[in-house]
Formats: sequence, structure tokens, C-alpha cells
Amino acid sequence: MGLTPRQPITLLGVEALKISEFIKQVNTTKDTVRHYEELDLVKPDWINGVRDYSVKDISDFHAIKEMQLVGFTLKDIQEIFKLKRSNGCGSDQLIQGFINSLDKELELVLKAEQELQLKKTKITNMMLDIKQLI
Repeated sequence: MGLTPRQPITLLGVEALKISEFIKQVNTTKDTVRHYEELDLVKPDWINGVRDYSVKDISDFHAIKEMQLVGFTLKDIQEIFKLKRSNGCGSDQLIQGFINSLDKELELVLKAEQELQLKKTKITNMMLDIKQLI
């Protein structure tokens, strides 16, 4: 019985996915995956000239998306991944770098929140002024 394109391959007890199955698992496009590969964010194994994606690649992809949701740029994420690969996932340097990045993002969010609050106040006051004309 041969493999169909949708069947994942198991190597040494670890499921390896072809790109078509990987993009379905993480709900993205081939272009996005290729771009992340170019940035060394996703690093599939190459077996017989074919990319094989693992559970680790799925986890990395989800981590990238979560970091983007809180405002990290791909460049920020590259730096975090470089630290992770060179110093290990739980290294003090990686954790401190991640905390520093989160602090910067929090500062930006707080600033944006203040600006929105000011805008809200201005709009509310303008509405009250206009309603008095009626």
C-alpha cells in the first residue's frame, strides 16, 4: 500500500509532514512558510531533497504567530530564535531577552492606550458640544 499525499510519514517514531500537510496543520500558505524558512524561523529537515516538517516546526510556527499577535516584528522573532538556538530554550539570556522585548511591547501598548483615551475624550467632548446645538 503506497502513501497518499495527505498521509504523514513517520520517521523514528516522529511524524514528518510534507509542506502541503504542514500548511493545513498551521493554517497558512506555502509563501508564508517559505518566507519563514528564508528567515531561519522554520527549519524543516531535508530528507532525500524533500522538506519534512516536524512537531517542533509546528510549535515554532505557532510561537511565531503568538509573538506577532503581541506586536513582535519578524526581525524581533529572528533575534529570539537565534538566542534560543545558540543558548537553549530555557537559557537565562533567552528569557531575559524575551522579557526585555515584552517590556518594549508593553510600553508601546501603554502609549497607544493613552493616545486612544485622549482621542476618546476629544470625541466625547465634541459630541457633547454638537448635541448642545440641537
